[in-house]
Amino acid sequence: MENIISRFIPCDWSPASVCLKSCHLVELSTDDSLYQALQLMVSGPFNKGVRKIVRVENSYLWAQYLLRKEEYETKGQVRELELYHDTAESNITSIVETNFDWRRASRVKFGQGVSFSPSPKYANTHSARSNGKDRAFILAKVLVNVEQQGSYSMKLPDPGYDTTVGNCRNVYVKYYDDEFYPKYIIYYESG
Repeated sequence: MENIISRFIPCDWSPASVCLKSCHLVELSTDDSLYQALQLMVSGPFNKGVRKIVRVENSYLWAQYLLRKEEYETKGQVRELELYHDTAESNITSIVETNFDWRRASRVKFGQGVSFSPSPKYANTHSARSNGKDRAFILAKVLVNVEQQGSYSMKLPDPGYDTTVGNCRNVYVKYYDDEFYPKYIIYYESG
């Protein structure tokens, strides 16, 4: 695994992040063009006040994600999407250390897995109200191989599918471990 990590570590990660047993959160400067672009993406549509943005550097989760991506590539086409997940700020530590957990999903309209959206506005609007005011968007890399329409009663996609979608592809639901990587955390206050 360390061989994979050392060969495929993202170039913007800090050298300390190569260690398998650590997770580093690197806060982006407000002057950074990436910070400004991410802030515009989430603030623009509905004027949410971004408090800070951090990059997640978890080499173990990254390696697991790359292995899953390679597995999907051997089966054929795979798309790598960048999608949003909205959650309570109190859930962040667990997610960046061990990844998303489909067993904790509470909003399951299009399947009983982890939900993502290409729209931060949609992710915020359809987030559980119990998430409170102190929230975070997670901009995640998400692997999509074969998708089908999801439904509330769907525990898993049908054989041959890995993703369910809903509401004109405003929702992507993932069911299996390591199909996603939490890339950036965007902390904000929900009104």
